[in-house]
Amino acid sequence: MHQFTRIGSHAFIGAHSMIDGDVIPYGMAVGNRASLMGLNLVGLKRRKFDREAIHKLRAAYRMIFASEGTLRERVEDAAELFKGDVSVQDVVAFIAAASDRPILLPRNGPTLD
Repeated sequence: MHQFTRIGSHAFIGAHSMIDGDVIPYGMAVGNRASLMGLNLVGLKRRKFDREAIHKLRAAYRMIFASEGTLRERVEDAAELFKGDVSVQDVVAFIAAASDRPILLPRNGPTLD
């Protein structure tokens, strides 16, 4: 793990992964020069997150890491659409917070804007 890297709550880091960017809450990072592989669905289920909460997190994840628009616009859209959901707001706040490290992105996803 690189120094000053932030790891969000309920995130999963795969074995032998090299983390050089911030990992969002509920995210799953894997690989040498890790990338975001999705959400930690197994961990969420083990921690008794209900189906609706997981569904909202998945929808917000797809929205935030889509290819249209800038990352900032997609985060703002997710914040507005899911304004009553605490878990999604955790992800939004984590991304919006200032950091010296970049956010890990899906390998085939968009670049930081």
